[in-house]
Amino acid sequence: MIHDYVVLDRLGFYQLKNRFLVNFQRNPIVMILLLCLGGLFYWGYLELSVMLLAFIFKQPVYGVLLATKLIQILLFIALGIGLMSSLTNAIAHFYLSRDLEFQFSLPVNLNSWLLHRFFQVYIQSNWMLLLFGGPFIWIFLDLSGNNMLVCLLGVGVLAALSAFPVLFSTLLCMSLVKVFPARRVHQVFLVATVIMVASLVFLFRYLEPEQFIGPGGMDRFRGYIDLVSLDSQQWNPAIWASNLLAALSQKQWTEALRHGGQLGGAFVGTVGFMLLAGRRLYRSSWDRALQSLSGEGEIQLDIAKDSFLSRGLQYPRWSQEAREVLLFLRDPSQWSQVFVLLALLGLYLFSVTKLPQNPFGGTMYNLALGNSGFVAFISLSLASRFVFTSFSSDGQAIWLMKTTPDGWVHFVRGKLLVYGVPTLIFALVLNLLSGMLMKLTGEQLLYLGIGVVWDTAFMVFLALGLGMLFINPGIDNPLKMIVSTGGFLLMAVGLFVTLLHVILRLTSNSPEINLLLSYMTWWPDLQDGKVYYYFGSLFLIEALGLVWLCRQGLTHLRIGDF
Repeated sequence: MIHDYVVLDRLGFYQLKNRFLVNFQRNPIVMILLLCLGGLFYWGYLELSVMLLAFIFKQPVYGVLLATKLIQILLFIALGIGLMSSLTNAIAHFYLSRDLEFQFSLPVNLNSWLLHRFFQVYIQSNWMLLLFGGPFIWIFLDLSGNNMLVCLLGVGVLAALSAFPVLFSTLLCMSLVKVFPARRVHQVFLVATVIMVASLVFLFRYLEPEQFIGPGGMDRFRGYIDLVSLDSQQWNPAIWASNLLAALSQKQWTEALRHGGQLGGAFVGTVGFMLLAGRRLYRSSWDRALQSLSGEGEIQLDIAKDSFLSRGLQYPRWSQEAREVLLFLRDPSQWSQVFVLLALLGLYLFSVTKLPQNPFGGTMYNLALGNSGFVAFISLSLASRFVFTSFSSDGQAIWLMKTTPDGWVHFVRGKLLVYGVPTLIFALVLNLLSGMLMKLTGEQLLYLGIGVVWDTAFMVFLALGLGMLFINPGIDNPLKMIVSTGGFLLMAVGLFVTLLHVILRLTSNSPEINLLLSYMTWWPDLQDGKVYYYFGSLFLIEALGLVWLCRQGLTHLRIGDF
């Protein structure tokens, strides 16, 4: 059994290594740059964590108790995050993975295969939690005066706790697939996860974490922690883990041994139950796994209904647009993002209501000009999520475009109208509603609206051009394109242009900001009529660059070298 597990893990390791080497050989500079930026960000996170926990520990009387309570809350949050992440990963790895048919045929023990798949789901669901939560636990125990071995044991406690939601998700998936098709279960889990994530993000913002910064912030934070009572949930593994970490921090070894036995026993028992259930449930769902891979049984043609959108495919003028909308509505991973957009809208407008009326001695209009950068960033995020990935989401069906009479221009126009125009409308709605909350005049709203149209149009056409140039029809998940070379270029260029546009607006409206930037950098004087020359020149340069980029993208599509 152990030999089989090692062989399966070695196979996965070689796949990961080869994928990394291929990407490194294709774009070594980009890979090195991403590794350096990631290392710098992680170092900053570690330094910030040390400063935060050290500050809490130094608080008189309540310092250690407050830090312990914070760790307890973080463990509860970790359990919820792990559950949301593992639901979709479990159904994908056990029933929808492309290499299932190959691995089913391997002469390995079923228990070894189940543990191998469980470990894959565990790593993919919890790698970020372990990467950022592990050091936080380590720092907590280190500040409590423990040695390296105890700190390492604390990280192991977090690792064991993170396995419970994966085990629960695995058992739930195996049970549901006995009744429902695997793809349908995956779609339901995907939509539920998106809704939960969007709700949690909005809830976090609603708690107004900025109130804990500044004078009296620690007292407010202490009062908030006191209101959160989790000790009554003694059945929850997060309570067992938090009690174990609290005992380790206080060097109460007898209590630590008791809570450790409780957590370890529950972990071993749950793993054993998962293996037993897997032998009984997963064997009998073999046919459903293969059926989900082949797509058989998902639709019955004799009961398929002719919809308005499907009838729109019969009209050549709007066939591409109808096709894009039809595919969007049939893919839960696409239309479920509407919940994320609603959360973004509520999050943004709620944040606007908390802005000061006289920021830094300036006016609300100055603040609105600076705030337009956040609208541009949201537009960039939407363009990268929908416009940029839409070319790769067609998959191998992209080759059919070479034989259709529509042509590539019509194909790209469909992407622009279905994804680009709604992105522009969403940005304008954000701008209008936030301007009304800031009580801006009609002239100021018009000026801001023109700026939003300029920002969003640049993001959309930039995403169109890069989406065509970096198209990858063979990718298993189009969302992975966001972290590809093209996605990195899109975010880098979009953020730079956003910063440039915001500074241009602020300096043209505020002589004080213009003078400050002129004193600190090479920024020119943009007062009076000079600003129109700079606006016009920048607009012309960006328009010419986008035209060239889109033409290169169309040429790349016509050549078909992808």
